Amino acid sequence: RFHLEQMLPRLATALMRCMPCPERVLRMASNFHG
Repeated sequence: RFHLEQMLPRLATALMRCMPCPERVLRMASNFHG
């Protein structure tokens, strides 16, 4: 199995740094996770 749970926080922080709206990224991450 592919370790998405380990990669997801890193990806989210990287996206937050890049993107102007972290809210959308967080919402997408939470929806994807749960």
